[in-house]
Amino acid sequence: MQIVIVVVLYKRSPSQSQTINSLTAVFERNPELLGSVRVFIWDNTPNLSREPVIPFPADYRHGSRNLGTSGAYNQALGFAESLGSSWLLLFDQDTTVSEELIPRMLDYSKSLQDVAEVGSVAGFVYSHGALVSPRRLARFNQVRPIPRTAHGVYRRMAYAVNSATLMRVSALREIGGYSDEFWLDLSDVYVFQAMHRKGKYIYLAGDLQVQHSIASQDFDNEMSPERYRNFLAAESAFIDLYLSPLERIAQLLRLFVRTVRQYRRYENKTFSRITWDYFCRRIFQTRATRILNWRKQLARRDLPVIEDGRVIG
Repeated sequence: MQIVIVVVLYKRSPSQSQTINSLTAVFERNPELLGSVRVFIWDNTPNLSREPVIPFPADYRHGSRNLGTSGAYNQALGFAESLGSSWLLLFDQDTTVSEELIPRMLDYSKSLQDVAEVGSVAGFVYSHGALVSPRRLARFNQVRPIPRTAHGVYRRMAYAVNSATLMRVSALREIGGYSDEFWLDLSDVYVFQAMHRKGKYIYLAGDLQVQHSIASQDFDNEMSPERYRNFLAAESAFIDLYLSPLERIAQLLRLFVRTVRQYRRYENKTFSRITWDYFCRRIFQTRATRILNWRKQLARRDLPVIEDGRVIG
């Protein structure tokens, strides 16, 4: 089995998942693909009463607690290793899988099998009309767009969103898998930085374009205050743990600018108040206190799911 496809669900049935629905359509039109891939579905939804029906052959697992995307991908990593698969194709529940994505990823998995420096393959991902991935990581925790024309091995520090990324199983195991602490937000930034330190780079698949919904791109319809607090906590912890003192100072300016921008842009002032709170924490709390409070927060993983401005799960 060349590729294990993993889909992570949370508070959505398979029929409500854009990823599952689009995969269903792809497999119906191209049933031969099921001979080259194995689908592994990890469901983080709490308190499931019964196992759902999956419209195509798949290995379904349900966790006793919310492991987040990181925990789910680590479960899939072990599953792929047990099958002897070399690659994992990652998805969350909100990605549109085009008809060409899986065949092209199969091609890349074969052509790059012996290119050891390639740890992952990533196409160009759009969310709400904006190009969001992959991106270069610059100084002071800034992200920079990678030109849409880029193609091939990218050796500079960069990251791609998890969903629709092809990961080399051995490279992921070499860094110990995904972080249990960055279980949701910044899980992608963490894992790509760790792989880069090991000399494992992204292969930019310039011929692949993916549509994916990212909550941070749509505060009005998909972001909840709880979800935003979780993001800011992870962002703050990542900067405190892995970046330099100068970059920690730069985060103060970034939070201040973000507060003002959100206050002006959104009628709901909750998000700007939350950002201001994290700005104040960086002034009045020590780095050690911030990290300790973040680690205490890690146990709270019951986040609402928002769609079209309504809580649906």
